[in-house]
Amino acid sequence: MPPAPRDSPVALSILSTLPNRPPSATFPPLGENLNVLLVWPRFPPSFWGFEGVLTMLPEKAMTPPLGLITVAALCPPSWTLRVLDHAFQDVTDEDLRTADLVLVSAMHAQRADAIQILRRARAVGTRTFIGGPWASSDPDAVLLEADHVMVGEAEEVFPGIALALQDGSAHALYRVDDKPDMSNSPLPRFDLLQREKYTSMPVQFSRGCPFQCEFCDIITIYGRKPRSKSPTQLIAELEYLRELGWRNEVFIVDDNFIGNSKNALALTLELEAWGLKNDSPFSFYTEASIDLADRPELLAAMVRANFMYVFIGIETPSSDALKESKKFQNLRKDSLTQVRVIQAAGLWVLAGFIVGFDSDDETIFQRQREFIEATDITWAMAGVLQAPPTTALWDRMKREGRLYENSEAITNFSAPNFRTNLPTPILLGGLSQLLFWLYDPKAFFDRALRSLDTWHTIPSQKPPDLGIGYNLKVLAASVWTQGIRSTYRKAYWQYLWKLLRTHSAHHTKLWMGFTVLLSAHHFLIYARQVAAELEQDVRKLELQAPVEVPELTHV
Repeated sequence: MPPAPRDSPVALSILSTLPNRPPSATFPPLGENLNVLLVWPRFPPSFWGFEGVLTMLPEKAMTPPLGLITVAALCPPSWTLRVLDHAFQDVTDEDLRTADLVLVSAMHAQRADAIQILRRARAVGTRTFIGGPWASSDPDAVLLEADHVMVGEAEEVFPGIALALQDGSAHALYRVDDKPDMSNSPLPRFDLLQREKYTSMPVQFSRGCPFQCEFCDIITIYGRKPRSKSPTQLIAELEYLRELGWRNEVFIVDDNFIGNSKNALALTLELEAWGLKNDSPFSFYTEASIDLADRPELLAAMVRANFMYVFIGIETPSSDALKESKKFQNLRKDSLTQVRVIQAAGLWVLAGFIVGFDSDDETIFQRQREFIEATDITWAMAGVLQAPPTTALWDRMKREGRLYENSEAITNFSAPNFRTNLPTPILLGGLSQLLFWLYDPKAFFDRALRSLDTWHTIPSQKPPDLGIGYNLKVLAASVWTQGIRSTYRKAYWQYLWKLLRTHSAHHTKLWMGFTVLLSAHHFLIYARQVAAELEQDVRKLELQAPVEVPELTHV
């Protein structure tokens, strides 16, 4: 794609003079032949980090930074590019010093490590540039740490910004007001990655979501009008991965894959045809709204295209909480029934759940537990409601005087960043108990076995084939780590015996069942650690001077 000209029609706001910042004229030209270091900061341990699983695998991280390798594809060909993933690679002072430009992308959860990397780069005199979700949602904070900040999406403007960096006309802040046409998104630079270090490869088909959930920043960052690549574009990315030798899972990272269901159907039909032609080299997983259950043609096409599982934001069984948060799509039908439809069609379901809505009372924790057990959702991420910057919830909490703007919360296991109706000790204590319930070894493995029974696969679904040597190595690591050394080894062997007895002749269910077995070494340990930390937080709150909790009006 040619560079965006200086008078590009894309709405691009630029600010060269900012409070406590030098004007852009003080940024000297970097020249054409740049050495650029693209850094993906480290995540703290998290529910979806699968840190415990990675101790038993030859891989070192779950997925690489798709945003960074997409921006890499927008860089001038004269730039020398190197990607460093801080999840498993050191970022040394020498790396930072020898680069002409350090380019960082970060999510909100990565901000602590991103700040350290930016500060270290500045300390050795290297220019810094940051974009991504954190920069887009909190540019004022990011401007304190980086020389150049981009708010918004890069496709239609970064080539022009790159030229400005080269010739010395670059600005401190770029704010992209328009949402780019996804047909302008380039083929990501998968070749820059150490691909053997990852368990799955990410691709993106669409951005944006049509819904209006009050707590969601996806709709404020990427918009409510879903924008898609063409099926031909995405298949070209998959073909490139296949040519590079990739054979493991592919994560379609769309925040709502079915945001535009017509486009999603067109893609899945093309994926099915491509898979038949190429012996289904990849299995897929993605995220979707629960109304996938109401789209039988799309659901069936996804399964035929070799999708294995799907993440759904169920959030809560409380209709009052769904109404107040404007998650109306989850109110149209019974959520339990919809989960069953998706499972019966051929997709294994994992889901997210939230406590701390204004309408929640002390019964919500038991109600969440009962719903999760009834749906057999094994990987159930239950956390506290947070109000991310830019969201309608953030605005409402600020308007009502309930927002803690200096909150250090970085995960959904932190105390909420606003004053909740349910007192914080009760909220954190209830979540702690919910996590203990859900990730008790027996409860977890029983739910896993039931989930395999309710998951109705079709013969064409095919898990990744990584070879007998890989599988035996991972099995040996699992037996040693989980079956011999773990505290839950009795439940491990009971589950493994039942899995083999029930599904040994069903290759796909056996693969999923063993994946769940490995995941236990993350979820059972991590959930217990979080639950214990939540209990400590509750005790600290109880030791503080008692404060009267005001009665708040539900909005």
